[in-house]
Amino acid sequence: MTRSPDHLVAVRLPLDAGPPIDPFALAGADGILFHTPERALVGLGNSLAVALPHGLDSPADLNRAMAALASIPCEDRFDPTGSGVIGFGALPFDRSEPAALVVPEVTYGATASGDEWVTLVAADRADLPSGPAGLRSWLTARAARGPTPAGAAPAPPSIDPLSSDESFEAMVTEALESIDRGELAKVVLARQVDVTLGEAIDTGGLLRRWHHLEPSCAIFALPTADGRFVGASPELLVDRSGSRVHSRPLAGTTDHLTGGPDSVLPRELLRSPKDGNEHRFVVEAIVAALTPLCTDLDVPSRPDLVHLHNLTHLGTSVTGTLAQAPDGGLPSALHLVAALHPTPAVGGVPAAEARLLIDRLEPRSRGNYAGPVGYMDAGGDGRWMLGIRSMTISGPTARLTAGVGIVAGSEPSTELVEAALKFTAVFDALAPGRPFSTSHGPRRRQAVR
Repeated sequence: MTRSPDHLVAVRLPLDAGPPIDPFALAGADGILFHTPERALVGLGNSLAVALPHGLDSPADLNRAMAALASIPCEDRFDPTGSGVIGFGALPFDRSEPAALVVPEVTYGATASGDEWVTLVAADRADLPSGPAGLRSWLTARAARGPTPAGAAPAPPSIDPLSSDESFEAMVTEALESIDRGELAKVVLARQVDVTLGEAIDTGGLLRRWHHLEPSCAIFALPTADGRFVGASPELLVDRSGSRVHSRPLAGTTDHLTGGPDSVLPRELLRSPKDGNEHRFVVEAIVAALTPLCTDLDVPSRPDLVHLHNLTHLGTSVTGTLAQAPDGGLPSALHLVAALHPTPAVGGVPAAEARLLIDRLEPRSRGNYAGPVGYMDAGGDGRWMLGIRSMTISGPTARLTAGVGIVAGSEPSTELVEAALKFTAVFDALAPGRPFSTSHGPRRRQAVR
């Protein structure tokens, strides 16, 4: 049941000592999860849905969302102190679509250093506990109730590509023709596959396996209108911590299935003109968006390599200090998301022309794929990833989406291989030990250059 923020109160408490809480089991089949190497957050229940009727396109909506979170009084008994109330969101790729932030009734948090806390939101202060006694045992019981056996292998899957390999290659060819005509410099095209298992997908076990495969990624799970949006995103859209801002764009891809992360293919990525241009477009767009909002930005002159389960990407860490507004305030994490999304990592250059081409060529809506996914607290701090390497789950079926960046020099057959490799990165968590293929499955072992 959701309520008005005017009728809510909150308390944040340190968790009483005891055995560790498994965040993947705690999130279970219907909770919210946002798990990074630095911090795990799990949300249970729904005390408030903060609407964004116009998505990221309305500054007034963003201001109201920030005000709604800040208006919930939170007694903070956690040391070090924190803002307590958090709104989680999985926003659509289409920045103009309606969206919402969810404030859970219970939020469990844990840091890599061992700090643990619980934030509780209620309609009456009398409903809030006065101390942490019993909270760990309640969370432990909640985590134990779901069917999330570690390492359980899903039933044999059926794979249903929603477009043929040939039609995807034709899309890439048409995009390259637009690039050759000078209409745009880059566009990201996506394709979709439905994977159906023999029984309802155990999301707790899936998320745990995903964390094992991609320990450096943000593992997330949030409810959406279409089911449950889950993923293991390697790409940081934006992090705001006080006046500090950080973005970590990835673009340019190769596989290391034929070797390892230190094999020749990943090292060649640093010397690839095509991949270098693809990456440069993204970094330049992020720098252009953040520069008016910052007093300084640090942008490395060269990208580094980001090694994942079966892929290596070019990555650049962009960091800076936010400038104060005339009223002394700073742009919130959600305002920064609105300034950045969609980056050329998921859209294109120029953004408007790329979006028109995406709408014309892609046969279906992307939904939450490649949209921002993350959280913001009552102080405006937050962390938002790009919703890539992801799927939307409904019962026994998962819809997987994979996108590839098209620039001058791209080849349709190679982009098809890259899409298959990105599907594989997701499929390996969903159905471990089973091969992924579309009609041209064996071609996925070609090198992506």
